[in-house]
Amino acid sequence: MSLAKLNVWVSALDDPCKISNRTWYINVYNCDGSILRWCGHEYAVIPAPCGHRTLHLPPGCYRINAVWSFRFGGGFYYVNHFTDSTVVQACCDDEQCITLFNPNAHRCGRIFLAAIQDAVRQEAVPAEDARAAQDGIERFLKHIPEPTRPFELAIMDEIEKRVREIDEGRDEKDGKPEGVFPDFG
Repeated sequence: MSLAKLNVWVSALDDPCKISNRTWYINVYNCDGSILRWCGHEYAVIPAPCGHRTLHLPPGCYRINAVWSFRFGGGFYYVNHFTDSTVVQACCDDEQCITLFNPNAHRCGRIFLAAIQDAVRQEAVPAEDARAAQDGIERFLKHIPEPTRPFELAIMDEIEKRVREIDEGRDEKDGKPEGVFPDFG
């Protein structure tokens, strides 16, 4: 049987170049969002001691993430319980290596705050309905230290700046951005 081999790693907190020393639990999702169930196995909450697990999967396209225990064990780690997700194409007799980023809770709070603000700007949510959530997140973020590596938050400002430049440079006729992108060949 030709299976795909997937090495899943989880990064250390705020550090995409180091591997976590704790046990994480890997989840493998089908493209429809359901947990992969195959050959009598459910690919959910699979222990990954020291931030690593090797999985053998049937060929397919999967979304992968990891979670740690929700049980409070003393001390606060300023992380989410979930890593960022990634999508992987698992091919027969192929080996893939992925690292799931373990973000700081402050970054995710900032992303959710930006989502609320964007929903209000787009008039998808009335400002008065969003205000309580926005106030709560802002109060929460005052208690959570910013990530130790500035890229987690700094890139958010850079991306927003670039998107605004693209939006401002759109051709009125066809909606395509003009002169914003370098030639990537």
